[in-house]
Amino acid sequence: MTDAPSTTDRIIHAALSLIASDGLGAVTMRRIAETAGVARQTLYNHYPDVDSIVVAAVERHDEESIRLLESTLAVVDRPAEKVEQLVRHFVAVGAHTHHSQGIEHGLSAEARQRLGAYERAVEHWIRQILQEGQSTGAFHSDLEMEVDVDLIRRMLEGLSEQTSRSPDESAAIARAGTRTILASIGAS
Repeated sequence: MTDAPSTTDRIIHAALSLIASDGLGAVTMRRIAETAGVARQTLYNHYPDVDSIVVAAVERHDEESIRLLESTLAVVDRPAEKVEQLVRHFVAVGAHTHHSQGIEHGLSAEARQRLGAYERAVEHWIRQILQEGQSTGAFHSDLEMEVDVDLIRRMLEGLSEQTSRSPDESAAIARAGTRTILASIGAS
């Protein structure tokens, strides 16, 4: 027997569903309550405002994405294979996007400050993969680590965004993205 989702889980899922289907502008306390099947007062008992619900929802999604990325990277050994897994991860995120690109722009400054764990984790993994590739001779020895990490992160975000617009092209986007990133870092 499966346990019913908690009220918090229902609220988070409702917020993610609204963001994914209608954008951040559609996320109101009334719509979240309706979608979650709870009273508006219940929302206020759990969260003070829409920003806090959205931040909690994005943080939960990001935590799940980080765990998924870490488990995906753990099954491959070579740096080039890890790059391919990074690309596949971002393409999958784009194809099934609950994590709207640029969502932080619609949030208050306080809410924006709470977000960022996912981006920091991705940058950590990119840096680690590049360093491993350099140390094994698989990638160029003259990579500019800070610049290359940022460029690759932005390429991955672009792949995710492109896939969100054309999910039927996921496989082609993943192949092209992998080829482009590996070529840029001199994968052998």
